[in-house]
Amino acid sequence: MKFQSKKTSAPNRLCVRLLKYLIGFLLISGPTLSAADYALTLQTSQEAQLESQRKAYHRALKYLGKGQRSRFRDAIEALEDYPLYPYLKYKEYSRYISSVSKEELEDFLSVYGDTPMATWLKRRWIQSLADQKQWETYLNEYRLGEYNTEYDCYYYWAQYKTGERESAFAGARLMWLVGKSQHNACDPLFQVWKTTGEMQGDLAWERTAMAMDNRQLQLAQYLEQNLDENKKPLSREWRRLYRDSKRLKQISRYQKWGDDAKPMIITGMDRLIRKDNALAQKLWPEYLQTFQFTAAEKAKVANEFALVLTIRRQARAEYWLNQAAQYGFDPELIPLGIRHALYSQDWHRLQVWLAMMDDSAVTDNGWQYWKARSELKLGSVDLNSFPRIEIDKNRVDVQAFQDRFLEALYSKQDFLQLLPRSVVQKKFVDYQPINRLKKLSSERDYYGFLASERLHKPLNLNNVETPVSEENLNKMLDHPGVQRVRELHIMKLDYVARAEWEYLIRQFNEQDRSTLAHLAYIWGWHNPAIRAAYRSESYNNLEIRFPIAYQPQVNKYAEKAGLDTTWVYSLIRQESAFMPAARSAVGAMGMMQIMPGTAKQISNSIGISTPSTREMLTAESNIHLGTVYMSQLLKEFKGNLILATAAYNAGPHRARAWQPKYIPVSGDIWVETIPFHETRGYVKNILTYQAIYRHHLGEQVRLSSALHLIPPKKGQATAQLY
Repeated sequence: MKFQSKKTSAPNRLCVRLLKYLIGFLLISGPTLSAADYALTLQTSQEAQLESQRKAYHRALKYLGKGQRSRFRDAIEALEDYPLYPYLKYKEYSRYISSVSKEELEDFLSVYGDTPMATWLKRRWIQSLADQKQWETYLNEYRLGEYNTEYDCYYYWAQYKTGERESAFAGARLMWLVGKSQHNACDPLFQVWKTTGEMQGDLAWERTAMAMDNRQLQLAQYLEQNLDENKKPLSREWRRLYRDSKRLKQISRYQKWGDDAKPMIITGMDRLIRKDNALAQKLWPEYLQTFQFTAAEKAKVANEFALVLTIRRQARAEYWLNQAAQYGFDPELIPLGIRHALYSQDWHRLQVWLAMMDDSAVTDNGWQYWKARSELKLGSVDLNSFPRIEIDKNRVDVQAFQDRFLEALYSKQDFLQLLPRSVVQKKFVDYQPINRLKKLSSERDYYGFLASERLHKPLNLNNVETPVSEENLNKMLDHPGVQRVRELHIMKLDYVARAEWEYLIRQFNEQDRSTLAHLAYIWGWHNPAIRAAYRSESYNNLEIRFPIAYQPQVNKYAEKAGLDTTWVYSLIRQESAFMPAARSAVGAMGMMQIMPGTAKQISNSIGISTPSTREMLTAESNIHLGTVYMSQLLKEFKGNLILATAAYNAGPHRARAWQPKYIPVSGDIWVETIPFHETRGYVKNILTYQAIYRHHLGEQVRLSSALHLIPPKKGQATAQLY
């Protein structure tokens, strides 16, 4: 059957005219017609025109579900102009995929290639070729890496079945040599490749190491059958050591294997550092004396010590950070060192770690802010006060230079005096804290807002209204993809509508994405509007990107819980960007991403039945429970919004553990030194969004006053540290 691009039918043309009339009215009347009112009017007008087609659509799907293909085809003849007609053909072809010819597939792709259905159907068709063992066709139609390893394994198996044995076995080796179990589609390929003997011995040991590095103990155990006899005891001990890292206490156990034992020792040491870092620190020097570890192996252990001790805020973290700095840096090492210096409020050491940062990285807004803060604390550097340390450019003693740098690293008070004059001049003489803060204050982000408040300047929101013409909106409404999205949304098939929406965003230029964002905003479909605006000319349109959505529910439950509505809006914007049906991989539900266990606890605390999953995916129930939980956290942390925000993301027990013990800490320092990367970014975003929502609600645009000081768990505030 040949597909043709159809013009809009008479009923749908009338519907589109009604939509265009309403859009024109909205543009003329401005705020007198709210987005919610418009969305309601839009839905009503469409219902009047499309209800019969929707019923016919569902009736056709029932025929298809019963296998009544003839009746299905008869039913859809009258629906060729219905926006969701392509989904009917997709569902038909999917059900009967084994009988779909290449010509039928190409015909479908030629008409609907700009939709997610094209990708879905092509993948199903490729799978059916493998299921039917049409290997020559499979080789012609599939491209390596197009999908995933399952399909790649089919490709190499197709090569084997069509006589391309050498290429097939090269592919088998590539698929097999990974640190995880592969899809069972790879099994036939591996079985025939096994007959070559290549997967035995050294290659099996290489994969064992990859599996252990990837914590795949079952795979490592399975691979033992392919190992040489002398390697099997090592593999068994490696798995034992992973489960019980304290086996490292018996160093003689590993000496007999020499260098072959080093990978398992590194694995065991990494595990021991997390379980008993005091024992690990005692044992590691003994292993360094016994085995000849490479610089990379030493760096791996030193980095693990630095990471664990710094995140847990334990003694000797500074020592291990300095040790790790000797070996060439892990990407996260320098930020870790910076934050540890901030946590200790050691401004000299902060300057040391900032100086180690790459020139391109140090331009990041965050590091510029902390560079300015450290400059204000320590003052300018007088280069003439330091002794001259000359370096012979024709004969550089690298070891001597490294030794001098390390001596400087461990002597933070005399750090500058121990460095060459050229290094000091490049890294430390550029003293301009106020200029840095002024430049930052022009930005609309967390650090820009911090800089503005430190300079006592108004926060710069850089809000830019992006007018959209009626002509552009009308043009967008004529797009088949937009019509499909609208219909899918009305039929509450938002998971499919979002897939279509992402395709539209990828296809359009920035101007069209901006129009798309405006259209979704008018519909009251805020999450897709935010996504489109983020990648368009409407990036600085804060009305679209930070909408005042679900206002009745937010106002009702924020007031009932005694909460600042700007905090509630900011948290919803961060958690789900106003997607009522949002579901996370770990089970969090709804706009405020509430876990089932938390929902039960909150419900019990206020004496109501725990809402069902369906109810949790509604704005009413979700915002109700979310605001109650926010109120509970705020009370638990004695009204400190920042601690309560961190607790919402990471849990109250972690927020309590991170809270200062005896004396208050400046809020900017506390936020920057939150150990968890996700929570650190989360709190920064909430604070930034809250300032934006203050603007929307006509309040003073500022950061939260909770940033001034984070109170201690014990004792009273004794100093103003901000």
